[in-house]
Amino acid sequence: MDARKLILTNGFTLRELFRLKTQYLSKKRIVYGREQKVTEDESFEFFILLIADLISSGIFIFYGIFFFMFFGHILDKGFDGGWIITFSFAGLVWYGLLKRKKQSGLNVLTILKMIFLRLRMRWYSISPPQVMDD
Repeated sequence: MDARKLILTNGFTLRELFRLKTQYLSKKRIVYGREQKVTEDESFEFFILLIADLISSGIFIFYGIFFFMFFGHILDKGFDGGWIITFSFAGLVWYGLLKRKKQSGLNVLTILKMIFLRLRMRWYSISPPQVMDD
């Protein structure tokens, strides 16, 4: 599956795509100005893949470890005291989503769709675009 089809089947609404397009155009104007043509490596499609990669960076390792700690506790001691771990896990997930919402300027539902897009990118072996540091 190519990246364009992956983005289109991810469940973004038209409003979310317009919001991402507005962010893309503002970033493009900051870097290139109004009339400059962009290369294929800097297209809207790769912008969405890059934002999905940046939003989900580090989230899978951290929440994955906490998730396995949670189920290890349930398997070891049952659900005695499991509500504390459940609420702390839910609180950490909510805090992480709100932090990424503030950083990216996107809706929480859009952030969840971006994280799901990153999971699908890994499943279909689509690598995110590389960020070049100067």
